[in-house]
Amino acid sequence: NVSLVAAIDTTSSLLSWNMMHLALNPDVQEKLHGELTESIRKAGGTINAEMLRRGESSYLHAVLRETHRLTPPAPITVMKENSLDDVEMHGSKVPKDSLICLDAFSVGLDPNLVDKPQEFRPERWLPSAIDARKGTPAEVLDHPYY
Repeated sequence: NVSLVAAIDTTSSLLSWNMMHLALNPDVQEKLHGELTESIRKAGGTINAEMLRRGESSYLHAVLRETHRLTPPAPITVMKENSLDDVEMHGSKVPKDSLICLDAFSVGLDPNLVDKPQEFRPERWLPSAIDARKGTPAEVLDHPYY
């Protein structure tokens, strides 16, 4: 029962925030409309799962990721035990059996990692921007747990 509530509540929250961000950013709304219109046209006027995949609708996925970064449905902190061996992360040693905490909400608003973090800019999540973060401290934004 708890997982069903969490799934429904977080999805509806994310979609509600997404609609607010689109309403406040008509340029983003227009660009997304253009991408989806073109995808539907290419699919012969029908919506299908293939056209909604990341490779086909990269801006749609960028809008969703930016919504999640700026206004997550639940600001989650991920805890992970480092039980296998010592690990080095960005020059700092994390000893074996340490508890590692990733505060995803604060990371997404850190001006040292995100340029103008209070602005809604889906372009942060396009493939070229993700590639540009590789090898930098900001790469943490692309971690699967973020």
